[in-house]
Amino acid sequence: MRYHFFRVVTFVAFLLFSLALSAQKAMPARPVAFGEPTQKAYDIQGWDRVDATSGAVQVMYKSFYRPVPGTPEVMARDFLAYYKDKMGLTSGDLANLEVFGTPTRRVGTTVRFHQQWQGVPVHGGEVSLTIKPDRSVVMVNNSFVKDVDLREVRPSLSADQARTITLDYLNTEGRITDEFNDLKIVMNKTGEAKLAYRVSLVAMEPLGEWEVFVDAKNGEILRVTDIAAYHKHRTTPEYVPFPTMMVSGTGNIWVPDPLSSAGASYGDTGFSDSDDADSPELLAEQVTVTLLDITLENGMYFLKGPWCEITDEESPNRGVFEQATNVWDFNRSDNAFEAVNVYYHIDESMRYLNEDLGIDVRPTDYPGGVKCDPSGLNNADNSHYVGGSQRLAWGDGGVDDAEDSDVVHHELGHGLHDWITMGGLSQQQGLSEGCGDYWAASYNRGLGDWTPADPQYFWIFNWDGHNEFWNGRSCGVSTTWSNNIPLGLPHGQGQVWSTSMMQVWDAIGKRKTDIIFWEGLAMTNGNSNQNDAANAVYLAARAIPECTAAELLSIHTILTDRGYVLPAFELPVEWLSFEATPADKTVVLDWITASESGNDYFEVERSTNEGGTFSAIGRVTAAGESTDAQSYNFIDELPVTGRNIYRIRQVDVDGSFSYSDIVTVSFSGNSATAALAPNPTNGMLRLHRATASDAPFTVRVMDLSGREVLRREGVTDGTPFSVAELPTGVYLMRYLEGKEMTSVRFVRK
Repeated sequence: MRYHFFRVVTFVAFLLFSLALSAQKAMPARPVAFGEPTQKAYDIQGWDRVDATSGAVQVMYKSFYRPVPGTPEVMARDFLAYYKDKMGLTSGDLANLEVFGTPTRRVGTTVRFHQQWQGVPVHGGEVSLTIKPDRSVVMVNNSFVKDVDLREVRPSLSADQARTITLDYLNTEGRITDEFNDLKIVMNKTGEAKLAYRVSLVAMEPLGEWEVFVDAKNGEILRVTDIAAYHKHRTTPEYVPFPTMMVSGTGNIWVPDPLSSAGASYGDTGFSDSDDADSPELLAEQVTVTLLDITLENGMYFLKGPWCEITDEESPNRGVFEQATNVWDFNRSDNAFEAVNVYYHIDESMRYLNEDLGIDVRPTDYPGGVKCDPSGLNNADNSHYVGGSQRLAWGDGGVDDAEDSDVVHHELGHGLHDWITMGGLSQQQGLSEGCGDYWAASYNRGLGDWTPADPQYFWIFNWDGHNEFWNGRSCGVSTTWSNNIPLGLPHGQGQVWSTSMMQVWDAIGKRKTDIIFWEGLAMTNGNSNQNDAANAVYLAARAIPECTAAELLSIHTILTDRGYVLPAFELPVEWLSFEATPADKTVVLDWITASESGNDYFEVERSTNEGGTFSAIGRVTAAGESTDAQSYNFIDELPVTGRNIYRIRQVDVDGSFSYSDIVTVSFSGNSATAALAPNPTNGMLRLHRATASDAPFTVRVMDLSGREVLRREGVTDGTPFSVAELPTGVYLMRYLEGKEMTSVRFVRK
């Protein structure tokens, strides 16, 4: 978001491992900052991003070497040894890599290495790669720092002396809320390796989160930055279940903000901030929600649970809003309203990610909920994520930031980006700002308050921005990605990323996009730019079962149309048809491919409930390489009573896979009643009745409210007919089977 007080830095994502502050709003430059690195020039060559000067691979989106079997670290080191020349590394360089994390997610296991020299971490040095279950490797990130050759790594100054030098330079006044000090090897502006103390602190004056590198030999200040992104070596603590008594409470909030829920514009009667005053219109938009798993301790209720905790870290210190009742029925003019609004939205978002989507992401430096200060930043009109302590805070001024769920979700987006990459949050090309904007837009748009015809459909910060206080931002910009996105740093650049991902969101839906967004980012690191993230998201989409081949093509087309450079779309199998036909007590599955490339086999999968888990029931060997049509079939000898939902999982020789469309057959007892294919459909359907005959019949299509929206006369068994005029959605097809009306559900894509 925009800074009112934080310096907009140039590609600060190169400051890996450093303490970070990701703020909502932009701020003019401060004279105390200097020595910021610039992004290295690079080229995209096929599946690789390479250094334009040295030719060394910086990012490898896909590879063709499978490492030897072993632990994740053993496989990763074998892979790096195989590709070391291509990556510009030596055997000695590989020996200076220390593994610090091996998280496993849907795509595979990401092995993360940090670079060190004689036991001292090298600032910015990281190598990571993701190993899929079949041992194929994707998304290799190489930010190894070359030319580190210090003979002496013993400091001449103490850490306290370095801190004193830092405070004198910054002329710090007021309270320091967070700070730490560690020894690093850092490259100075002439490219010479130096032993330095990295002193990081959050100060109220000059307001910012300052990272200062002090030469550990002579006390020279090498670099000063008000940082906007966080990179820090950290270990993941074992999750500890919340120990105190948890109960439910209630409170008043806005979902997502008063303008969206009312369909109003800022400045309409009663819909202005008016110095935080209540109005009948604003009060009418408040809703009462359940606050899950709050804490009851010694007769007092606290907004503290397993996914969120309201804290009081920053000025103005208003407390944690504990009280003797579990009902926080406050209006927006009361500061407790903002605390409840933050607790609900953070708690709901974290539960959605972890419990619904199954994406394990939480703060890595402390157990329990995300630490949130709803009244911070010394009353400034801004908000931030503080990476050193992994906490979030929202300020006042203009519209109080914690009143707008977009601001709440944006700052959480920074934290999620940091935690899912184990400290690899990147602000190159405004990547993390775009991630925060995406997470805000995904929630807001998912509520359905605005349509694409409304400008607010694309707005970020509808209540906090787009008013007299500031202009807000948009996820509907026309600018496409390039190596030099001309939209300001980093917040303007982030709009290109959020716009692109929200186009994918519109194409394949919220749930799938949320999954591939975070699963993709989990493979990136602090050196990743938007193009790397686009490739990572696409790789994640190819690796998860939720995305069909048609959706993969849609994602690839959207991202390339937005300017991102992805390798040419590879569709191992071009599907012509997939049908399921009931035959006595069995179901015959037939499918035809138009062409195949690198195809290994087909796995037939079945589910018994829509949206449920599919299980493999058989395998069919593929032709492998073919430019001619190939026909296949499989007989399900034991279909279940009720709905049988089928899909084909096509698997490449390199382990990649994609899915066919879904077809459905329903059985009553042990006899089939109907088969409808393809389902979902792009516009054409075939219906096979259990009592098939040549006699034509009539089908009626109903929406889920029971309203007839389409009728087709003269339909015959197995003859295709069109439903192309139907909007995207779920429908019921009804027809007369003997004297009984039969309904079959289908999805119009």
